[in-house]
Amino acid sequence: MSNTTWGVVKDGVIIPVKALPEGARVEIVICDGPLEVPPELQAEFDAWELASSHALDLVERHAGQETDNAQR
Repeated sequence: MSNTTWGVVKDGVIIPVKALPEGARVEIVICDGPLEVPPELQAEFDAWELASSHALDLVERHAGQETDNAQR
């Protein structure tokens, strides 16, 4: 059974527009020209990217505090 979903490449990684089932076999086809992304979907991508960045900052800050506490 075949199902089509779209995605974009960000920093060399394919980001699908919807979640894929674990273990799914995929075929990657490069489309001619850039895909038109609706503004509301682009806004959602941007929000997820910002949230991920903030979460990573919090984890790195917490890890730094753990290291500081361990050295005391």
